[in-house]
Amino acid sequence: MPQEHETPRSDHDEAAETPLIGRVLKSQDLLCGSKEVLITHRGELYRLRETKNGKLLLLK
Repeated sequence: MPQEHETPRSDHDEAAETPLIGRVLKSQDLLCGSKEVLITHRGELYRLRETKNGKLLLLK
């Protein structure tokens, strides 16, 4: 139970403080100097590509 001087936290506040699940990878580590890489996921093949504007595009 919060004491009088503490502000109760909402569920939204707790979600904002939850750490990311999984690993953080740098795109250059995935692409390894290439403009695209193929990724398999659940038996499907995906293509992760860097556009000429420097954005990432994931295609099935």
